[in-house]
Amino acid sequence: MTAYPIDFMLTAGPVQLSDKVRAALGGPLLFDYSEPYMELFRDTQEKFKTFLKTRNDIVMMQGEALLGLEAISFCGLDEGDVVINVESGHYGEGNRYFIEKYGGKAIPVETKWNTVVEPEQLEAVLKAHPEAKILWLVHCETPCGTQSDLEALAKLGKQYGKLVFVDSVSCAGSVPVEVDAWGIDIVSVGSQKVLGAPPGLSAMAVSDAAWDLFRNVKRPNRYSYFSILDWKELWLEKDTWPYTTSTTEMAALNAAVSEYLEVGHAENFRRYAEVARATRAGVRAMGLELWPDSDDHACSVATAVAVPTGVDDEELRRRMADRFGVLISGSLFNTPIYGKLVRVGHMGSACRPTYAMTALTAMGYCLKQMAFKLDIGAGVEAFLAALDQV
Repeated sequence: MTAYPIDFMLTAGPVQLSDKVRAALGGPLLFDYSEPYMELFRDTQEKFKTFLKTRNDIVMMQGEALLGLEAISFCGLDEGDVVINVESGHYGEGNRYFIEKYGGKAIPVETKWNTVVEPEQLEAVLKAHPEAKILWLVHCETPCGTQSDLEALAKLGKQYGKLVFVDSVSCAGSVPVEVDAWGIDIVSVGSQKVLGAPPGLSAMAVSDAAWDLFRNVKRPNRYSYFSILDWKELWLEKDTWPYTTSTTEMAALNAAVSEYLEVGHAENFRRYAEVARATRAGVRAMGLELWPDSDDHACSVATAVAVPTGVDDEELRRRMADRFGVLISGSLFNTPIYGKLVRVGHMGSACRPTYAMTALTAMGYCLKQMAFKLDIGAGVEAFLAALDQV
């Protein structure tokens, strides 16, 4: 059988690009100190303030989202600083590595990787560790398909006097992230997820309190690719780049965030909720199980499906790609859950009912070919019925 080209890139990121974003990538290369490019950069920053509902400074670090996440610990920790680190999956656990690498002491708040930390669990740790300076939260653990109640957790952190740092790389824009109203001091966002731009940029909103933290560590980190403070002191205050910026990627990100804001927050939230709800309903009705322990803990950017016993997830994904041109994600390599689940992404321009239903039926067909019994028709019926729910 001849394999089809990939027509449906339904991964958990990077994601397929819209026509406007591709057009921006194919435009003329802009000189970084030209006025058109500097205005485009400023415009992107202002649009991110609207996107994140904040008046805080926006920093655009020129590297994929992991650069920004590591840079926060690199710039903000002194030896022995205590950080309460919420860990519901790979990214929360991985953030502990950055905290400890740069001298901090991490206090983990852990759960199994199919659920999330609840406010009561976090509050008990906040009470037990008044010496902690920072609360670190991961909004969405994409490898697990789970999502925490960011508003409740962030407000608890502020109630107990902590600086609140948030990794919302994968789900900002699919659900509300209200930086100022919820007291978030730093939130990091990726370009290649909900916004549907290419990977390679890490945006963050930084509060005055977070800037004070960066300035007042014993050895403020400057003159480094990891220095967030350089962006404040050079670009934000002097219109001077700390290093050559990724001009083409910025043009694409500007197009992506502009498209998002044209649709508007409310409609984007509705679309993500609808597609994720319908996909979960279809998965269950077809005879499969979801990975998250409840819909309340499931994210909207990717539906995580437990791989049936005896099914090889890599073969399933290969069959879907070869037979139907549908590309979905497994979980992350070198993690305890690799091989146990697959993920249908609903990000960017792929957040559409037709795309999700295509993935659902392709998965069902390939599982039947692998001798797993299920009811594809029941899955499609449940998917369609769920679209009409409010």
